[in-house]
Amino acid sequence: MTAVLLNVVSCTGSKFTSSRSSTASPWQAPSSQKTEEEVSLNWFTASTLRDTDTISSSEAKRFVDDVYQKLDDNIFAPTFKKELREQNLKELITKVDTKSSWSRAALTQLTNQQLAKLSISHVRVFNPVEGEQLFRLFTQEAPLTTETAATVSAQVSNEVGVLQVKSFVTPQVTKRSIEQAKAKLSQAKRILIDLRGNGGGVQSAISYLIEDIIGADKVFAVERTRNGIGMREPYVFRGYFDDSVKNIGLAEIKLSQEKKFIEYRTRFEARKDPRPYFVLVDNQCGSACEVFAAAVQEYGAAKILGVRTSGSVLGGGVFKLRWQGFVILAPIAHTISPKGNTIEGKGVQPDIELSECQDSSEQCSEKAVEIVVASVV
Repeated sequence: MTAVLLNVVSCTGSKFTSSRSSTASPWQAPSSQKTEEEVSLNWFTASTLRDTDTISSSEAKRFVDDVYQKLDDNIFAPTFKKELREQNLKELITKVDTKSSWSRAALTQLTNQQLAKLSISHVRVFNPVEGEQLFRLFTQEAPLTTETAATVSAQVSNEVGVLQVKSFVTPQVTKRSIEQAKAKLSQAKRILIDLRGNGGGVQSAISYLIEDIIGADKVFAVERTRNGIGMREPYVFRGYFDDSVKNIGLAEIKLSQEKKFIEYRTRFEARKDPRPYFVLVDNQCGSACEVFAAAVQEYGAAKILGVRTSGSVLGGGVFKLRWQGFVILAPIAHTISPKGNTIEGKGVQPDIELSECQDSSEQCSEKAVEIVVASVV
């Protein structure tokens, strides 16, 4: 489940909220209609609801209405796929009406299947068990598992330095871990950054690596929340949060909430590495991973190899639903490339497509290294 959650909630992290009070909180997400209350761990652990509970069709419809109301109230742009969302809800209500009663598990599954038809990244309902795992992941109330611990690695093959970064989620990836990996590649003549399977993370973590490729004072992402739609001048965030910051994810969430319209740039003192760079991606590369790929491609700073990325770059906020312990993850922030191109729903098309990378097999990485070795410097 941890791996699934990482893919679902990558990019700019998550904001845990509800619509009940004006209490300020680092988890509080922007809302154009109401103030929001943070979701605590107790929201999940105190739930006595079971997947096997039977509910009436009328209660099922009230739950579904609540899901779509939370989505409507908090999505990053009220007009984004509005007609499709309305039609999607009508279809779901019609399906709910076909039965006189539902189990909570069956209704949750049906709702998520219907939400998936919207083709909007980071929209999903979580039950209490899944919600608790999500909460603990982002508040770090549980230790990282061995499954998610080995995030950054490096090796040299045929004078090609291969730097693999499996996630931009902190603290799984840190500035120190990136620097230690890069030190192992000091003798390499070309660099291949392997981002296959990287579901994303926080925007600032991109800067750990991208400043070597695109250089100093360069925009690599622009993010806007619902409350930032009418703003003309962005807040410039240059660089990254230091590893000493206790929870970088929370720090970036607070930044997003407060500034609403942010331009992420590399540092003034950044030094560009003169070696040729290549970036390997697959269809599991999402969110911050795609932002990284789009930026280096637009600056002509690296060749992108592999297959088209997932097209999932919306930052998610988490909101309480009418059932204790249930939450919806809704897209509350939209990120575009340095040139203003939309990545959501489109992904990043590689400069050199490798059919071997459709399933991210070993042949994919071998083919990529072959291309890098044969490249003209």
